[in-house]
Parts: sequence; C-alpha cells; structure tokens
Amino acid sequence: MTDSIRLLAACLLLAPACVGRGGPDLPDNIGQTHPEGAGHQRVEREPEPEPEPVAVGATVWGDFRGTGFLFYGVVVERRDADYRVIYADGTSEWVRAGALRPDSLRTDTEVHVRPTVGGEFAEGTVGRRLGDAVYVHFAGGVERWTNLAHVRVREGDPTAPRRGDEPVSPRPTGIAPGANVLVDYHRAGLRFAAVVTAVGDDARIHVVYLDGETEWVAPEHVVPEELAVGDAVHVRRRWEPAEWVRGRIVARQQHAVQIELDDGGLAWTSVLRLRTAVATTTEAPEPAEVVDAAADETDP
Repeated sequence: MTDSIRLLAACLLLAPACVGRGGPDLPDNIGQTHPEGAGHQRVEREPEPEPEPVAVGATVWGDFRGTGFLFYGVVVERRDADYRVIYADGTSEWVRAGALRPDSLRTDTEVHVRPTVGGEFAEGTVGRRLGDAVYVHFAGGVERWTNLAHVRVREGDPTAPRRGDEPVSPRPTGIAPGANVLVDYHRAGLRFAAVVTAVGDDARIHVVYLDGETEWVAPEHVVPEELAVGDAVHVRRRWEPAEWVRGRIVARQQHAVQIELDDGGLAWTSVLRLRTAVATTTEAPEPAEVVDAAADETDP
C-alpha cells in the first residue's frame, strides 16, 4: 500500500468523528482524543434503558454530532425517529432518540465549561444550579457562575445525565433566583437574556447573562423574560464582527425561537442570540452599533 493510500484510509476512518467549528467549540482532534483523555478514568455503570420517544419542547442533553460530549438543548421538531435539537448556543442538528438524555444535570456533576462562546473548555464541578445558571468549582479554587450554553458533559461519566433520570424541576417565573429575565444591559436601551442568581437585601439583582457575563443590576432594569410569538427582536447572526438583523418570533420552545427575518428567511436559533428594545417587544428599531452583552466574544 502506498503512503497516499494509507493517508486516505486514515482520513476516512477519522472523518465521522472530526468536528469543525460550526457549533459548540470542540477541539479539531476530538475524534482522536475521545473518550480516553489524559488522566480520564472511565467508570463502569449499569446499562442504560432503551431510548423512549422524546416530547417536542423537552429540554435535553444531546450527544453533539456523535462526539461523546453532551450539550444542553431543546427538542423543537420530530420526524419519525429523528429529532431536531436547538442547543443553547443556537446550534441545530437532527439526532436519534439514543443520542438524547433528560435534563437531569444536578449538583456535583463533572462538567467542562468555556468562559464565552468560542472559548477554551476547562474542567470543573457543578456546585449549584439555578434554572439555566450553574455555579462551577474549578481546579485551583476558582469559582464562578455561568450559563448552560457554555457547559458540556462527557457522555458515560458517572455523574453525566443518562436515560431514565428524573428531569430537574421547572424553572421559577418572575424575578426570583433561577428565573429567566431580560436586562437593560449597561442601560443602553437594549435588553439581553439572563438568569437571576440572587436578590440582595437592597433589592439589587445578580444575573448571569447567557453569554456568561455576570453583574448586579437595579430592579428597574430587569423584567421577566416573556418573549413570545409576534415580538420583534434583533438576531445576532455573526459574533465577530457583530452582525445584527431584525426579525419577528414565529414559534418558540423553551430557549429555542424560530425567527422570520426581515431580510428574508426563516431560522431557528437560541435566546442567547437575541436582543430586544427596552421601549417595547412588539416594535424593534433598526439595529444600532452599541455596547452589548457579547461584544468581546469570538465566532463559535
């Protein structure tokens, strides 16, 4: 066998596991390093039950592109045995039921977390979960809040979600820890989605934005996140350079929203990629060049 034929054969063997950068940030050599990474010890567990049908609207952890890493998403459509999942960072894919796990991520789950979209993942452990926000303990004593959009779990780890698990409790509503809200970011007249993690004695509210940033804000700058069909929004179609387009919500399932864009087209995305004007959610002005909650992020 010639060298060129050997190279071609190797590429064909690795191709199904090689992942590009069109979604949650994964290393280019993921197919070669998964599942046995440096220092990783696989723990034998009882076999999981056979997969059952998953309801449209269910939040899940999906095996992203068969890489063995689970990402947080929601089922928005079903066609026979195939399910369309919109992940929390806006990535979309069709998968079989066997690739889905219930949203059972809880305290002490071992996770990988990136600081922002496109950032490098670091290993940590969930210390607390409030809705879609998690407080993570990293090596060296570092601790911080983040959003599930930046979390992945290695499928097969002893603490990973698995079929048959009981899902976590529904998120609270209103302005309470764990509730989804919209925040007038830096009082610039545009609201971004966030999760409440605490309410102080002075009524100030601590939030973690869906891009991973955190801050304390005055209560008058926070409203419940109640985006619905018919609301006008701006959609961040590109991270860097930032590109915003106007559209209107035509369907919604949890964090997933289907947008009819003003410049044509219909697309599913995540609330992470939306912003809306403070004045109203039914009429959005032309996108403006302003400081926003994701300005320092890179293309996923």
